[in-house]
Amino acid sequence: MKLSRLFTIIFIFSLLKQNSQTTVKGIIIDALTEKGVPFTSIGIIGKNVGTLSDENGNFEFILAAFYKNDSIKIFSIGYKPLVFLVSEFIKQSDKKITLKNIPTQLEEVVIKSKKVKYKTLGTTDYTKNNCTGFADIEGNWKGSEAAILVKNKKNVLMENFSFYVIQNKYNDSLRFRLNLYERIDPPKDAPKWVGDDWVGPTLLKKAIIFKVGIKNGQFTLPIRDYNIHTNKDFFISLECLMDEMEITKFCYSGSVSTQSFFKVKAFAKWHRTSGKGGGGADFNVKVSYTD
Repeated sequence: MKLSRLFTIIFIFSLLKQNSQTTVKGIIIDALTEKGVPFTSIGIIGKNVGTLSDENGNFEFILAAFYKNDSIKIFSIGYKPLVFLVSEFIKQSDKKITLKNIPTQLEEVVIKSKKVKYKTLGTTDYTKNNCTGFADIEGNWKGSEAAILVKNKKNVLMENFSFYVIQNKYNDSLRFRLNLYERIDPPKDAPKWVGDDWVGPTLLKKAIIFKVGIKNGQFTLPIRDYNIHTNKDFFISLECLMDEMEITKFCYSGSVSTQSFFKVKAFAKWHRTSGKGGGGADFNVKVSYTD
């Protein structure tokens, strides 16, 4: 065999080995109840690779060999996150992963003043002729998020979340997760177009998962019982929990004058559209506060 041919065979074998894939199946369970934890985020940190467990905590994840030196993260709001090296994670084909609760108590917000005021933060004028949706990876939308930044100067308690469904052609109710994040200063290595805004830690102590069944119109979700309060700027984010979310079948109101922030998978990097416009979603929250 010629030496050049031998090197070619070795090179092809090396590529095949690097591109080999492993399917990992398992279940995410609560350490106390031993019940499945629904819609747990599972993904490679900083990469557009990830998935969510189903409503019973089951998951199936395909991992390519070239990610073996990356880290995979498992996270659900209210639980301590877990991080594994991919090479260790794929050693077992079937897994039972246990998440431990973070001991927290939802603090009751007591408003002593009689002068309680209300206002709506975010976008309130729905642009009903501009369909906005989620970004996908290879035809899978699960774990994709769309967010907008909300400016805030008061110590507010969040009452309701609303957005406007332009069209919904799906027969079943659609599942989403509402996420609310702190605004933080961007990391030093962030690209210049990021500006002064960056998506930070969650404001939530408990996951907010809900269904949307309406075909058209404003959808409002009461969130007062979650006792979410902040006195800083924050992000409102909607996360898709469905495998499919075609914009030709489901879309919501979005404005070209609102800045858009998005990511395609659970632990992928956040992106912000450049320029003043960007098709940001018409999300808003009704809040209460006192002077």
